Amino acid sequence: MQILITAGPTWEAIDAVRYIGNRSSGRTGLAIARAALEDKHQVTVLMGPCIDSSLWLDLKPNDACRILRFESTNDLKHLLDHEFPQHDVLFMAASVADYQPTSILEGKKRREPEGDLQTWTLKLQRTIDLVSELSHSPRQQRIVAFALEAAEQLDEHAVVKLERKGVDAIVANPLNTPGSQHITPTWITADNRQETPGPMTKDRFGRWLVDKIKEL
Repeated sequence: MQILITAGPTWEAIDAVRYIGNRSSGRTGLAIARAALEDKHQVTVLMGPCIDSSLWLDLKPNDACRILRFESTNDLKHLLDHEFPQHDVLFMAASVADYQPTSILEGKKRREPEGDLQTWTLKLQRTIDLVSELSHSPRQQRIVAFALEAAEQLDEHAVVKLERKGVDAIVANPLNTPGSQHITPTWITADNRQETPGPMTKDRFGRWLVDKIKEL
């Protein structure tokens, strides 16, 4: 099986040195990649910026594993447009920005002298919904999305997101997941199956999730 995995954050540039980012470490996506390789699948990882190299030293590019890098949501879109048609399954584990600056300032925004402008207002626009765009196009591929929500609204919001995006399954996680080595996932499918296996390491979760894809 050809498996496509996105991992890590996006950076949306504000100026030449600043950006809007998030706390994603990429651990979840990389754990899925390891598990898929152990299962003898062909794996392509689309990896975001600033992922600690020690987390993926064991993922050596070879005949079974390709690693492609992205920085912004637009970068990731271009990679997905090219790679998605060549794969059987997409695990959309990257933490993609919901908003990006409407324009990128040239150079570096200077700090104003004391007494001058004391606030700086950024105008943001919604980023394209990459998962929804892929899932609503003609496809044979299976798509697994991810949802990060407050614990008390986790299942409810994940189901709404699954239906809105039109994916085959969604993994719902509480807000303390980014940057952690552990995960407490809830697996929800488009045909209303739900499973919560309890807390586990992200490496163990990767193996569990690759097994779940066989049920779709």
